[in-house]
Amino acid sequence: MASRREFVRVARNDPTDSRSQLPMSTADSATHPTSSRSAFRVDSLAIGMIVMLAMTVLGRGIGFIRGMAFCRLMDDTDVGRWSMAFGFITLITPVMLLGIPGVLPRFTEHFRLKRSLTPFVRRIATGTLACTTIFVTTMLWLPDWFGWIVFLQPQDNRLIYGVAGAVVGMIVYNFISDLNGSLRQVRMVSCMQFMQGVGFTLLSVAWLLTGGTFTGVVWMFAASCLVASIPGLWSLVRSWDSAQILQDSEEESNSPAADKTLPSDDVPFGLWNMIRRLAPYATALWLMNLIGNLFELSDRYMILHFIPATETLSAEIAGQAAVGQYHSGRIIPMLLLSLGTMIGGVMLPYLSADWEAKRFAAVQTRLRDALLAVSIVFTCGSAMAILLGPWIFNVLLQGRYTDGMTLMPMALCFCTWAALVTVGQNYLWTVEKGKWVPVAMAAGLLSNLALNAWLLPMFGLQGAVIATLCSHGVVMSGVWLAMIGCGYKVDMTLVVLSLLPVSLLVSPYVALLLATAIGLMVWNDDATRQRWLESLPDKVRSKLMPLG
Repeated sequence: MASRREFVRVARNDPTDSRSQLPMSTADSATHPTSSRSAFRVDSLAIGMIVMLAMTVLGRGIGFIRGMAFCRLMDDTDVGRWSMAFGFITLITPVMLLGIPGVLPRFTEHFRLKRSLTPFVRRIATGTLACTTIFVTTMLWLPDWFGWIVFLQPQDNRLIYGVAGAVVGMIVYNFISDLNGSLRQVRMVSCMQFMQGVGFTLLSVAWLLTGGTFTGVVWMFAASCLVASIPGLWSLVRSWDSAQILQDSEEESNSPAADKTLPSDDVPFGLWNMIRRLAPYATALWLMNLIGNLFELSDRYMILHFIPATETLSAEIAGQAAVGQYHSGRIIPMLLLSLGTMIGGVMLPYLSADWEAKRFAAVQTRLRDALLAVSIVFTCGSAMAILLGPWIFNVLLQGRYTDGMTLMPMALCFCTWAALVTVGQNYLWTVEKGKWVPVAMAAGLLSNLALNAWLLPMFGLQGAVIATLCSHGVVMSGVWLAMIGCGYKVDMTLVVLSLLPVSLLVSPYVALLLATAIGLMVWNDDATRQRWLESLPDKVRSKLMPLG
């Protein structure tokens, strides 16, 4: 099989190749069947993004309400414990799964075109189940040890059992969601995300209002994940047979004449052949998750260890309270980051489909447009959040989290950077050069630990945020350099979209002015405007055409 580097080189050296000049919307051609056979329909990227954004905005609004409710219904110590528990649940899960289910977004389309979808998914599910069983059994066997790992002190065993249940719920939810997303069923993924967010909010807030304990909140999270998985599982069962039927256009692009380097037989790959194909990608993904999760948790653990005791609080309790303040200042920034994560997750299957169809130019064009849009929109949203900050913290949070309001502008800046990295790194995963992502993450982790150890004792919580801001800049720079080294064509767009979030540290008004000006300049560019309009659904495009 020819290497992906060869494919990139072909695309760069032959700009007249008609395959690389197809419009962006052609990657969604599966939505237009070309034969009389039963066709597998996928959501176009434009429709998927619109639905996902609408559902995400609504779901994140509910998530914001949930965050406010948690801060009001729990004291800052319990808020800090929830932050640590949720961080452990969401961040350790992909690490202990060894990156196995993480191959779904990149390789589902590849094995579907090879008529090996069922054995591919079956083997991924088996590996996921084995890892889950081993990890959860270990948690149930050593609850005191995990209590110290998660909370820095032993906890009630029932809480650790609840965390184990939440890990299982999240694995089931993520596997079904990732498989739907890999098949480009974006509307179903959006529905699942909305159901999980709304379900968790209703269950957890109702539990706290009725006098429930913190342990019950963890169990409510597990229940919401399992309930939200039901429609996704139903969608997979309903469309599984049709997903394995190739259309005429897909068979043509998958034929030996189209690419003699790809296997032309219709039998499933053998187990060891599949392992050799997936192992480098899964290993790089596992390293990224491991280092990235350590990076994500490092600032909070440094706060726990370096915040000194007070006259009324022990060092452990003071550290948990400081983490609670830190959590309050990251409620809105983390909403933006989660949105960026969703955008990146939605895009990867479409970029992979472009790559498998040898539309190499479309991969870079899609990514460049997405990065620019994320930078502009997130900067505007962050500026509005800063302007609303005094009302949010003084009225909604009753003035209990003043430190959180102070650190929010920096948190918004580095979360916007993190969202850009989440979207941009898709290029490296698409060209199967994901090994450079954990390298950039490792540089960020080391800088975060060093800067926190230096700044936190001097400046307290503010020093921790400054350290995290600088380390996110290191990660972003590393990912950009890796992308350029792997064939991504750099231009001033990359520089502008990287520096735009820094304006949030100057003034929200300056950030709004710059983001608006850049957005207007982009819209006034005929080629970019036409490309964006062509990628939209017909009904939306017809309404926006007069504006062009």
